[in-house]
Parts: sequence; structure tokens; C-alpha cells
Amino acid sequence: MKQQFNRSEILTLAHQIRRQNQFITWGQCQAQAWQVVRLRAALRVGATRFTFQKQDGEVREAYGTLNPNLFQYENKGSDRAESPTAIKYFDLDKNAWRSFRAERILKVAA
Repeated sequence: MKQQFNRSEILTLAHQIRRQNQFITWGQCQAQAWQVVRLRAALRVGATRFTFQKQDGEVREAYGTLNPNLFQYENKGSDRAESPTAIKYFDLDKNAWRSFRAERILKVAA
């Protein structure tokens, strides 16, 4: 079954990526937005391997999920507003929540 994506959500995300980083083209912003939406969908379903560039320039391969059946975590609550361009995930290697900016994603394993 082919998964349906909301194109309005993708274009909104592309605009937000473009607003944060003026040095990438509109086409690159759209490609990054598509990759982010696919990654978020894969993280909701199960564990996924992906690669991103950290703030300091280091390339990191991560293994994470958003599926609550795959990890144990007690929510402590937070009043912090979420950034729409931040990708949060539970890192199964480190057993901790992690996040990175959407334009820093490099590769998602199929």
C-alpha cells in the first residue's frame, strides 16, 4: 500500500527550512522536506537508521524510533514549544531523546 503524504505540510516545512537557511535553493528545501516527512513516518512505524550532520559538522548515524512499543520512557513533561523544523526521536543506541534540525538530514535507510 502506497503511503499518502499531505503536500501542504511538505511545502510549509520547505518554507520553514528556507526561512532558517537562506543559502540553500528552493529545490533543496523541498527535497529536504520530503526526506523529513518520510523519516518521521518511518520513525512512527518502527526503528529506522538514518544519518545527519551534527551542529559541529560531525556526521552521525542514528538508530531511532517514535514508536512507543519499542522503548520504555516516563514522560516528565515540558512547557517548551516544539520547533516544526526540529526532528526529535528516541535513540535506541543511547536510550535517550535526541533531536536535530531538518536541513541537516543526509540519508534515511530504506
